[in-house]
Amino acid sequence: MNKPTSTRVSSWQPHSEIKSHSGSPLTVDADFFMPPPPTIGELISADTTLKTSTSNSMSTAARCTITLLVAVAVFILILLLFHEAIAALITSGILSFLTWNSTQFNHTCSYVGTKGLISHKLLASRSAMPKESLLLFTDAHSLYAKTIRNYTNGFYTSTTYTYTWKKNSGNEYVITGGYQSEKNPPKDGDNWHFANTSESVWSSYLLSTLDAQIDRDGFVEFSMGGALQAVRVGPGFMEFVTRKDGSQRVMVADMRDISLGSGTFQFKHQDARWWSGKGKYSFEYANIPNARVFLICLSELAGISWD
Repeated sequence: MNKPTSTRVSSWQPHSEIKSHSGSPLTVDADFFMPPPPTIGELISADTTLKTSTSNSMSTAARCTITLLVAVAVFILILLLFHEAIAALITSGILSFLTWNSTQFNHTCSYVGTKGLISHKLLASRSAMPKESLLLFTDAHSLYAKTIRNYTNGFYTSTTYTYTWKKNSGNEYVITGGYQSEKNPPKDGDNWHFANTSESVWSSYLLSTLDAQIDRDGFVEFSMGGALQAVRVGPGFMEFVTRKDGSQRVMVADMRDISLGSGTFQFKHQDARWWSGKGKYSFEYANIPNARVFLICLSELAGISWD
């Protein structure tokens, strides 16, 4: 007699006003197999890759059969078309690996709240114990967002992204992934939407703490590493703290060139000369912490903004 298969069932259901991380309405068959913890605060968005209709798991025998059929079919097809045994073997091997992974039971549900974010990963079957990854905003100090559009021989191939929160403990909380869309955001459900919404809520959290820093110091500081150690933004001015020359304050009205292109900020004083590096400051978007807050400070404090 076969034993009944246990499944994980969560009684939690999102409020009707809660949207997915991309802002789309949640589907009625969305299966949130773990509820959001109260520690992340008021819920902003939620998402899950699991559906109530999803079967518990595919058997190992079935996965092996499908993978083997794909491997044999691809090998024969390439061999017949191109008469290249090595290419056929390599291609069939790669597609076999992708097929094996794609048939694995692998689902996530994630939440973004006013005080933090969390994701749960469920592997192998519904009865498995989900793996939790939690970030409370009080435990972090900086976020670095990096997006790379990849090209081969001038043709777009993919976009990769990495969002890294630096925690006070020295550890990191990372959301990473990739998609194929050169100019538009990825489709709903992609992990990028989880990262993007998390960055937005994190930025709002930081902005609520900046008034005290401005009252105390007269500016907001963004610490960096390397030759440029920090960038400060204040009412009508910026300060660039370099390892060599210390703090240099520049009034926005005295700047000749301010630009953001190809992921690089550039600021030039009106007296800067092309043969000298003095009065010229540049740094990568990915290298400045809390870049979205930096852009807001540039706009609200220094009057610098881009479309």
